[in-house]
Amino acid sequence: MDEQLHELAWQLSEAGHDWVAVADELGCDATLAQAMAERYRDNTDARAQETQFRLFDV
Repeated sequence: MDEQLHELAWQLSEAGHDWVAVADELGCDATLAQAMAERYRDNTDARAQETQFRLFDV
């Protein structure tokens, strides 16, 4: 559930909504909404880094 809320915060911000609008949609504070979106992005980046193969490892 948390991951879904974090993803929604990220999606709304990427769609151009300001943090106040994102927070209103999620029912939380704007600072928390921004932190949730950042955590989603960081987690997604970390997972991608873990699964990405190294191009020049021989």
